[in-house]
Amino acid sequence: MGIKAKEHGVTAVVFVRFDGLAAPVELRGCPEVVETLKAIAPGWPFAVVPACADPPFITMAPRDDAMVQVSLPSGPTKRLDRVNAVCELIATMAQELVRSQPHLLCLHAAAVEFGGRLVVFPNARRAGKSTLAACLASRGFRVFTDDYLPIEAADDGRIVGRATGVQTRLRLPLPSEFSAGLRGALEARFGERNAQYVFMNAPNPVLHGETAPIGAVVFLERAATAAQELRPARPSDAINRLLKQNFARGMHSAEILGALSAISQSAMLYHLRYATAERAADALAAAMEAHTDAPPPRYDFGARPAEVAGPVLANRRADPEARYARAAGFREILSDDQCFLADAHGTAVHRLNAGAIAIWRLLEEPMSAREIAEAIHAQFPAVPSQSVLDDTVALLDGFLRNRLVVSASD
Repeated sequence: MGIKAKEHGVTAVVFVRFDGLAAPVELRGCPEVVETLKAIAPGWPFAVVPACADPPFITMAPRDDAMVQVSLPSGPTKRLDRVNAVCELIATMAQELVRSQPHLLCLHAAAVEFGGRLVVFPNARRAGKSTLAACLASRGFRVFTDDYLPIEAADDGRIVGRATGVQTRLRLPLPSEFSAGLRGALEARFGERNAQYVFMNAPNPVLHGETAPIGAVVFLERAATAAQELRPARPSDAINRLLKQNFARGMHSAEILGALSAISQSAMLYHLRYATAERAADALAAAMEAHTDAPPPRYDFGARPAEVAGPVLANRRADPEARYARAAGFREILSDDQCFLADAHGTAVHRLNAGAIAIWRLLEEPMSAREIAEAIHAQFPAVPSQSVLDDTVALLDGFLRNRLVVSASD
């Protein structure tokens, strides 16, 4: 790929345009970053152009000390070495991807293909998702991502994950518990690196945009003294944890909730507690082999249009004597003993605790806070009536601020 440039003063300026991103990357005199991108993101096509009318989502420029200055349109300027600068770029590309394609969900997660289905490992600090992904890659499994997973609906309604086209990144040094065989296999594929990280050179990287249906979600817990345990996860826990890992904001919250609920009801859900990546890989391979025929989740993404959010009623207080009713257009998902709600404006998803669920049920008909408190106090007479009323008013305040209830007189 030839690099054409225009002169900007004494510094050559070029723009990098990645497939699927609306905005470009601006490079001011650091052609070595292009070569690093070719190595680190070999499956994500891009073009280097001398001019671009669209403003960049990130700008990179060399410094006299061989470091790279990384600047975002809003945010601090960072001084990084070349590899960390590209790490910063790739993380920012994830945000630009969901801005450019607002129909996508996007999870902080790794995803590895087993028998044509993706096993998704949601992000948890130091849980080892990238290490496990690299271990599975060394055994011939295809890694779609080790960082973030875009999710969409295929033409037939299946919920699928997209490959990013970026190589797996490992933290250095490699874990001491790795066997000599695994260590040798990984070191033979070491690519771009610095003192903190190394990117693997997968011989046949999965290309950006390739999709596979989601087959399982596995929540990882790594502990040095852990006894290996692979146990089922509750669908409600899966919804709650996946909501926290989704960083896409362009989709209506009701559709986010619906899609994650579909995944939690159809995909296999597990907690995996483990001490070594190699033993974890053994357990996963055996578990996935037993479920190759399970139907993948399906969901009609985009079934309802996004709505313009109204003002947040930050200062609105519930009147104990006024009657309130559920707002129109909410979406409710029941999972296990949990209730999840999305407001009609599409701004957020809320999980209700047991007390909130009881009040939400009472609001099927217009009621005042005092009437609600009296009904609850009748069931729990040991609790002081004023405490019940105060808690009910506080909960209605939250429902009002989150547009889940309205005044019945409005």
